[in-house]
This record gives sequence, structure tokens and C-alpha cells, in this order.
Amino acid sequence: MKTTYINQPYHHKQNNLPSVTTVLKSTQSAKSLAALSSWRKTIGKTKANQIVFNSFRRGKALHQTIQEHLQGNLYKPKNKFIEPYWDSIQSVLNELSDIQLIEKLIPNYQESYAARVDLVARYKGIPHVIEWTTSEKPKFKLENLYDKPLQLVAYGGAINRYYGESLFCCNIRRALIVVALPDREAEIFEFDRASLIDYWKLWHSRLKLFYQPNT
Repeated sequence: MKTTYINQPYHHKQNNLPSVTTVLKSTQSAKSLAALSSWRKTIGKTKANQIVFNSFRRGKALHQTIQEHLQGNLYKPKNKFIEPYWDSIQSVLNELSDIQLIEKLIPNYQESYAARVDLVARYKGIPHVIEWTTSEKPKFKLENLYDKPLQLVAYGGAINRYYGESLFCCNIRRALIVVALPDREAEIFEFDRASLIDYWKLWHSRLKLFYQPNT
């Protein structure tokens, strides 16, 4: 069954590139938009806005804490509300080595988008692009991550286009989404080369749709 997408045209300004999140948000399916609208109506606008705000706030705080920690400037979070999420990811942090990129904005001129990458490092000795996220409850299934895998593969594509083999003397072929959870160990979703290729095709379809003029 064909899925209908909502497309919003993008106009170039001084060669600026759209972000990955802009592309994904602009090409959400009608089904996804309807589900979001239904969720907002069910719980109410005020509560929905508060949930979104809290998610953004803790995500930003966790990213800042991780960045400072990996740069050697911090070992405990400054904000106490983020401590349970910080504790959740310790097992992942302990497996990291050879840090290459942290919170880096990377242009992909070939496919015309920009990616703000959370982390590129070795995880258990293997080069990975890593995406951090938070959640109040476990995701359990990959489909519950929604567009996160597409976001991740877009980041990996930008890294490989821009840096080639200069980071690890090879293209990055593995990726990780780490879901920090309160009072329990983080969920880890790992992607091998084959799954990344599949998601790259889906990302390419969304990107093509983004640049496709409305008719």
C-alpha cells in the first residue's frame, strides 16, 4: 500500500543545507501526522506540550553532560534531574574508545543536507556512529524509534562522504542508538552494514521527496 507524505518545499539561502531533522519532519507520512494529532487530542494540548518540552530539556542536558565528560571536563552531571539517565548509559560509556567526533556539524554536499552528529568513536573496539536519546519508558522494538534509524543512517552517510577513510582508515559500517532510561540500564539498538544500507535507501527516498517540487 502506498504511503502518502506531506512535503514542504525548501528554498536554498546562500548555499545553506537543510538539517536531517528538517528533512524528516517535512516528509512525515500522513499516518504519522494523524497519530501525532490523535495523541495530542487524547492527552490534551498542555500536557502534550509539557511532555515534548521535558523530552527536549533532558535530551539537551544529557548531550551536554556526555560531551563534557568525553572531553575530560566532567564526571558527574551538573543537573540532578538528569542523573538517572546519566547512570543508565554508564555501561556504554565504559565501552568507548578512540573518540573522533563529538557534537559535530557535518555537511553532505553530494546529497545536499547537513548532519549534527552526536558521536563517532569505537564501541567495543569497532568504529561506530552513535546517537543518544532519552525515554521515560523502554522502546522494546525498533519500530518504536520511529525516524531515529533514518536520522542515524543520514549521519553515517554524511560522515563517510565528508571524511572518507580519514577517521578510522575505513568507512564507518556500524551504528548505535542508545536510549537512556531512568533507573535502569540503557537500551542499545545496534545496526550492522546490511541494515544501514536498507535504511539508507529509505532515507534517500525521504530526501528525494523533500527536494521534489510540489505539483
